[in-house]
Amino acid sequence: MMTTRLSLAAALAAACACFPAAAQPDAGQCIVAGRVSDGQWAPRMADIALLGADGQAVNAAGRNALAGVRQVRVAQPALLSRCDGSVPLANNDGEPAQAKGEVPALAAGTFEVESLAFPRLRTGGELVELKVRAPADRLVMLTR
Repeated sequence: MMTTRLSLAAALAAACACFPAAAQPDAGQCIVAGRVSDGQWAPRMADIALLGADGQAVNAAGRNALAGVRQVRVAQPALLSRCDGSVPLANNDGEPAQAKGEVPALAAGTFEVESLAFPRLRTGGELVELKVRAPADRLVMLTR
């Protein structure tokens, strides 16, 4: 279990190579909902709820079920990532840790999902990346 957590932490660090929101407006606004492996959440972000067109929760982890996601409800600010889609994640092995600083995040609330992508992980499984539509006033800065 510890390996899964470390793998997810490493994957999220790579996926959240965050950008200043105003510097790259065409890069999109994406968040990671969790990791799926063999049709199971492994793990899923607790503060992110996926919603279908009817507003009901989508809890399944399969690509077919996730294709029905139309909205996302964020309970606490979620770090924005680059919207890399199915591009392999950057390998930052051997890179020194960066100093803590402010990074952009999506504020709590419900947002429209424009698209989903599933970047593959080297350790197995895929991230569930949501491209969201959010007004500029719904972006916040967090220190991490």
